[in-house]
Amino acid sequence: MREKVIQILEDVCESDEIRDNADVDLFEAGLLDSLGTVSLLIEIEKVFGLKLGPTDITHEQVATVDNLVAFLESKGIRA
Repeated sequence: MREKVIQILEDVCESDEIRDNADVDLFEAGLLDSLGTVSLLIEIEKVFGLKLGPTDITHEQVATVDNLVAFLESKGIRA
């Protein structure tokens, strides 16, 4: 699943920095903003079938690759 999450984030953020530094805070680095978060949620639904609204996820839960993977796993996503 981690690889799928990285691919989604690379597409949404339009940067390969995520692959090089999976610990980067996407918001602090300017790679993700509120519009990007909505795009991320749309991609998560397409790839994993998990429908989430912007109020269903926190900034912290999508700030890094590991945080997003942990969040998806907490929702029962295994891939």
